[in-house]
Amino acid sequence: MKHLIFLSILCISLGTHAQQKSTPALPKVWTAIGGFKGGNITPELLSRAVDSALVVRDDKGNTYPIVRYRVFYKFKSTYSDPETGQTRTVDDMRVNDFTEPVMSRNWRESIKDNAAKGDEMIIDEIIVQLKDGKKMMAPALHFKVI
Repeated sequence: MKHLIFLSILCISLGTHAQQKSTPALPKVWTAIGGFKGGNITPELLSRAVDSALVVRDDKGNTYPIVRYRVFYKFKSTYSDPETGQTRTVDDMRVNDFTEPVMSRNWRESIKDNAAKGDEMIIDEIIVQLKDGKKMMAPALHFKVI
């Protein structure tokens, strides 16, 4: 009976110890493009920012390779209603996924040529690779053109 109790306590202790294995904490990171971390931005500054690489860093200044991210660009567009002849304004949007830190040339040029007050650009679903090969999601960026 003593052996059974000892064996039970030993199993519980080993099980608890195995569960307490410390896994390395995920680094606290921040995201930026062209040195901007989001917020209100002028069309001119946004045009400069989109030519830059998306960067994810931690508090120690380490950078993490970008695996993928999504850019969502929302803007106003107008069209002429063929039935009434009236010009209408609607919200329009473009979305694309990227696997390189710099957006494609077509996307960058389109944003630079068309950025206007009221537009919004969101960069989200940012996946980076950690030093141990694991992947994690980095914080999104949200810009509003003023």
